[in-house]
Amino acid sequence: MEARITEIKVAHLHPDQVERYEQLHRDIPAMNEKHMREAGIVSLRIFREGLTLFMIVESDPSQALPERVIDHHLEEEWHRLTGVCFSEIWQDACEIYRLQGGNLIG
Repeated sequence: MEARITEIKVAHLHPDQVERYEQLHRDIPAMNEKHMREAGIVSLRIFREGLTLFMIVESDPSQALPERVIDHHLEEEWHRLTGVCFSEIWQDACEIYRLQGGNLIG
C-alpha cells in the first residue's frame, strides 16, 4: 500500500479578484471534483490570508483510477476562469520543519 502524499502550494491573488476567486470555489463543477477524486486526491483545502492562498493537497496513488479519462477542455476552462485571478500562480512550498509522533507524559 502506498502512503498518502501531502503537497502544500502557495499563490497570490490580484486585489480586485478575491471575491471572484472565492465565488468560483463556492460553485466548483461536479465534474472538476470527480476528476480530482479519480486522480487519487482524497483532500484538497485552500486557505486565504489577505491576497495569499495556501493549498493543501492530500493524495493516495492507490486510489487513482489508472484508466481515467482526462477532459482537457474541462481542465483548460477551469484554469482560464481562475487564472485571471492570480498575480502569482501556484508554487510548491518547501517544508522546513516537521514534528511527528511522540506521546505526552502526564
